[in-house]
Amino acid sequence: MENFHIKPRRGWRKFLGWKGLTGLILLVGLGAWGLYEFNRPPPPPPKPPPTETKARMETLALTEIQEGDKRWTLEAQSADFLKDKMEVRITGVKVEFFGGPDKVVRVKAKEGLINTKTRVLTLQGGVEMVSGDLRITTGTVTYQPGERLLLAPEEVTLEEPRLKIQGKDLQVKLAEKKMVLAQHRLTQIKVQNLERIP
Repeated sequence: MENFHIKPRRGWRKFLGWKGLTGLILLVGLGAWGLYEFNRPPPPPPKPPPTETKARMETLALTEIQEGDKRWTLEAQSADFLKDKMEVRITGVKVEFFGGPDKVVRVKAKEGLINTKTRVLTLQGGVEMVSGDLRITTGTVTYQPGERLLLAPEEVTLEEPRLKIQGKDLQVKLAEKKMVLAQHRLTQIKVQNLERIP
């Protein structure tokens, strides 16, 4: 009787050993990932920045009254109300601040900003303040309603008919009817020519 010796097939079994099986799974996974990346839709375009919700006014007139006293009146040539920021941007501004029945400070500026929540008013661009014979020029003025202060942190020039003062960081205290100049730089006294008496 002849003995048959059957040899096991070595082709696939050898290839599909543990190392081979791991390689095949890895190859199939890479192929699937490549197909996914190839067919994936492009990312959406970036969203445009949100547009400001604003209302445009050709002219604006406001008056603030507290405890029966008129605090200030404002007129502007144009105004943009930005609802999202709770601000009103104004141009061609004139404001009268009242420090009592006999004390009025008139302010003019090219533009301004009113915060509708805090009621802080900022004026800038060729700012000019006038009270009686006193004229004050500066770049920026901010009105703080709580303390009733006009603050001019930049360079300021105060002029009267016979006096000129330059400095920085001016505070006009409307309730107390006084001014404080934190940094004094120059004082000039204007002297008129006097004729000699013979």
